[in-house]
Amino acid sequence: MSFNDSSSGNSTFFEAEEHVETKIVSVYTPIIYGALLIIYLMIFASQYRKRRIKKMAELPSIFDENEARKLYFEVKQMSEEQTVHEKVIKALLLNRGAEAIRRSFKLKELEPQINMLYKSGSIGEDYWQRYQNEVKLAEVEFKETMMEAENLQQGWAQLFVALCKEICFNQALTRRYNSIFKRKEVCIKEWQLKIDGNGRLIQ
Repeated sequence: MSFNDSSSGNSTFFEAEEHVETKIVSVYTPIIYGALLIIYLMIFASQYRKRRIKKMAELPSIFDENEARKLYFEVKQMSEEQTVHEKVIKALLLNRGAEAIRRSFKLKELEPQINMLYKSGSIGEDYWQRYQNEVKLAEVEFKETMMEAENLQQGWAQLFVALCKEICFNQALTRRYNSIFKRKEVCIKEWQLKIDGNGRLIQ
């Protein structure tokens, strides 16, 4: 093989190398890919959260049925078929929010006792899991009421929280008063006491 042949071969190699095509990738390609990935993750997180909340809601509740929540959705569904005044919707939503706050306070009040009973083995894993679920559901419920309040009237959410707390405390005082009144009636009946019109004991 001669030097000329070798040179000719090298020339062909370099010529072939020079004709290699390079594809230009748009600067927007990684941005679009990243945006699609973020959207997919957001959808996945949303679906996972919904499934988790649904699973938690299927467990037996520590509380009685949430009548405030049930009534709100019944009236809201009714409003799709006939006219319901906005004040009625707001009042029911406030009552629903107050119930969510009441449950949150009650769960926080029970937390030390529940922890102590769980650590001592007095309650099982099932009840402990139910308690944890109730805490999470109460948080989710109140966040949903705040979102509903914002949808009903923009900027109302902040005032909504204050009103819910006030309603919750007023309802607690009403329940306490009714409890004292019922206890009074029971004591009068059992001890055969005589009370005058002013509520004073007759000797």
